[in-house]
Amino acid sequence: MGIMALMSMITATEALRSSLLDQFIGLGAGTLQVSQKNESGAFGGRRLTSTDALDFDQAISLKKAMTDIAEISISARGTMMGRVSSGENETDPNVMVVGGDEGFLPMSSYTLSTGRNFTADEVRRNAPLVILGQDVVDKLFAPSENPIDKSIRIRNRRYRILGVLEPEGASFGMSQDNQAILPVSEIKARFSGLRTSYSVQVRAPDPAAIAGLAEIVTGEMRAIRGDLPGQPDSFRITRSDALIEQFNESLGSVTLAALFLGLITLLGSSIGLTNIMLVTVTERTREIGLRKALGASAKTIQAQFLVEVVIIGILGGIFGVFMGIGVGNMVAGYLEAPFALPWGWVGIALFLSGIVSLGSGYYPARQAAQLDPIDALRHA
Repeated sequence: MGIMALMSMITATEALRSSLLDQFIGLGAGTLQVSQKNESGAFGGRRLTSTDALDFDQAISLKKAMTDIAEISISARGTMMGRVSSGENETDPNVMVVGGDEGFLPMSSYTLSTGRNFTADEVRRNAPLVILGQDVVDKLFAPSENPIDKSIRIRNRRYRILGVLEPEGASFGMSQDNQAILPVSEIKARFSGLRTSYSVQVRAPDPAAIAGLAEIVTGEMRAIRGDLPGQPDSFRITRSDALIEQFNESLGSVTLAALFLGLITLLGSSIGLTNIMLVTVTERTREIGLRKALGASAKTIQAQFLVEVVIIGILGGIFGVFMGIGVGNMVAGYLEAPFALPWGWVGIALFLSGIVSLGSGYYPARQAAQLDPIDALRHA
C-alpha cells in the first residue's frame, strides 16, 4: 500500500509534467509573452492590484517597433462561452473565441489540417473570417462535408471558414479543439470591453538571445505605456524558459510531498510487517529448535528469516508498483495527460521495499536466532 501510494502520485505527476512541458515547449524556445500585470496581496502597506489592461493600440505600437527585430504576434481572448451555429446546427455555449493576427498560429504551434491562415491585410481590414477547431467542425458539419468557405455565425455575425486546426486534444479537461479563432481586429470590434487585455508574443531569432530581447521589449513597452523612471513595470514579461523552470520547480515540490507521504505509509506498513514476522517466529519455534539441534548456527537462522522478509517486501513492492502505475495513469487519463511509466522511480520503489522490509524483519530474525534450541523444542 505504501509503494502504491508513492507510485500513483509519482506517475500522475510525471504524466502531467510530460503533458504540460510539451505545451510549454510548443510555444518555442526563445519566446516571451507581454501581458497585463496581475498582482494580489499587500506590499509595504499598499494594496497591490491589477495594472491597466494592455490595449490594442499599445500592442500594435509594440508590434511596429519590433517588426524588424523579432517575430511578433498579437492575440486576445474574446469569450469562453461562445456559441457557433451553421444552418440548423449549433454548438453549446462553451466555445472559446480568441483573436489572433497572421503570426498567431505559427507562434502558438497550431497546425492547419486544411485551409489557410489569415493574411496581414485580412487582419488589418477586419475581414469576417474564422479558423475553427476540430470539435466545432464535428458539431456543425457532417464527416464527409468540407467546411472550407462555408459560413457560420457567432453573435449574429456571419464568418467564412478559412481553415480547420489539427486536433490538439485536451489539457486539464479543457479541449484545445473547441475554439474559434478570429482576426484580432475582430475581437477589438465585436468582443472588446474595458477589461479586455491583449497579449503580445515575441520570438527571438536566436533562442540564446532571449535575455537581450527581453531588455529591448521592456524598454519599448515602458515607453509605450508611459512608465516613469524609477517606477516598476506596468506590464508582465514571461519568458518561455523561465516558465518551464518554474514549472519544474513546482513539480519538484509535488514529488517531494509524494515521497514524504509514501514514506509515512511505508512506516505504517513496516510496523505491520514486523508484527507478522514476530508471530511467524512464535509459530515456527519448533522448526527453529529442530534446525539448531541439527547444527544450524544463529547467523543461518537470522539470514533465513531476513531473506524471507525481503522476498515478502519485494513481492509487495512489485505488486504496489503495478497498482500505483495503474492508479496514477487512471488519474492522468482523467486529466487527459499521456501515459507515463517512471522507470527511475520503479527502481527507487523496489529499493525502498527491500530496505523497509529488511529493517522490519531484523528484530524478529534476531529473536529467532537467539532462541535456545532446548527451550524451543520444549516450548513446541
